[in-house]
Amino acid sequence: MPLTNYHGLPSHFVSAVEHETYVGGGDISTTKLIDAPQIRALLTAHGESLPDGDVTDAIPSLLGQSVHAMLERAAKANPMIEVETRMFAEVNGWTLSGQFDVYDRERMALEDYKVTSAWKADGDVQWERQLNVLAWLARQQPNAREIRQLGVIAIFRDFTRSKIGMPGYPDAFAKYIPIPLWDSDTADAYVRGRIELHQQAMAGTHVPCTDEERWATGPRYALHKRGAKRAVKLYENADEAYGAAGDNPLLYVQSRPGTFRRCESYCPVSTVCNQWLNGN
Repeated sequence: MPLTNYHGLPSHFVSAVEHETYVGGGDISTTKLIDAPQIRALLTAHGESLPDGDVTDAIPSLLGQSVHAMLERAAKANPMIEVETRMFAEVNGWTLSGQFDVYDRERMALEDYKVTSAWKADGDVQWERQLNVLAWLARQQPNAREIRQLGVIAIFRDFTRSKIGMPGYPDAFAKYIPIPLWDSDTADAYVRGRIELHQQAMAGTHVPCTDEERWATGPRYALHKRGAKRAVKLYENADEAYGAAGDNPLLYVQSRPGTFRRCESYCPVSTVCNQWLNGN
């Protein structure tokens, strides 16, 4: 189905979204490998009947693509820098593909640019998985690159100087985040295990999404002051919340149920997913 344009953006913006330059290859990409097998299988089965969403949904992707011009300039200025190279390897009958942003031949470092939220200044587990799969690919023949370190250059699209000093908040618009490099056996086991899960899902086996893949949040307990609209503090533990309220008649605790944020608002296949529709 065609993209919607509910917010009346000009036609050239719509064209920029519709003419994305991403080129993949192989049976599965690195980003799909680390994501939920069930989502990929349902997209394959029902993709043509599902809505493509609104053009505004593509803005995060467009911002991420904006760094490509930076990478091209870096490659021209430094012969030791290799950028945007796609690699391939055979795994259990499938071809896995992945493209790195930067390979520094001198430092033997594989690095990725991320346009992201300032609240991810301490990194993200999916970044670690993605870069380690790319490192695994880089070590395979004929790619044959030695990898000694991994890193993310994070560019914070929502950075605000007034928040500097808050716990976990960065002190600049960009930050270099070192990523742990897995040993060869760990990376190999992860890649082969994920390939098997995706193959099972594509063959019709139900591979339910994990709580992590569904962006699950457990129940929360909000401490409120009577008459105020916002909670004073959120607690994950009920005893802590009620303990903080104590016998103070001006305070009370409100229970908030756990949610699956991705299923509720972000999953492209939620309307055809039995796990979600059946409340599992």
